[in-house]
Amino acid sequence: MHRCFRFPLLRALAGSLLLLAAAAPPAQAQPAPAVTAAAAGTRNFPPDAQRGKLVIGTMPEVMLNGKPIRTTPGFRLFSPEGRLLMAYQFAGQNLLVNYVIEPSTQWLHTAWVLTPEEAALKRP
Repeated sequence: MHRCFRFPLLRALAGSLLLLAAAAPPAQAQPAPAVTAAAAGTRNFPPDAQRGKLVIGTMPEVMLNGKPIRTTPGFRLFSPEGRLLMAYQFAGQNLLVNYVIEPSTQWLHTAWVLTPEEAALKRP
């Protein structure tokens, strides 16, 4: 099967269409309005999540409810919008969080920074 164009006019047209497609800026899609779980007030935390005050120290050492504790190698800190945060950026700050302790090591595994609305809710 021969794939070359036989007609020079068609070959020139195809080439110019390819150039136009490559030179055209990509179409700007309108982003859908983002409704985060925190904005909707519907963030779901694991059933074993607890609440406390977290103070980031020199990683992997942190203070949780005034007691020193280590973080797991896969420690994750989430913002109220659900984004992953770099813990070192919050060194020395008091953060009200929901957190999960890793059962086998008793180290801090995951923490979620709470919004004022979530902080006002009582934990069951």
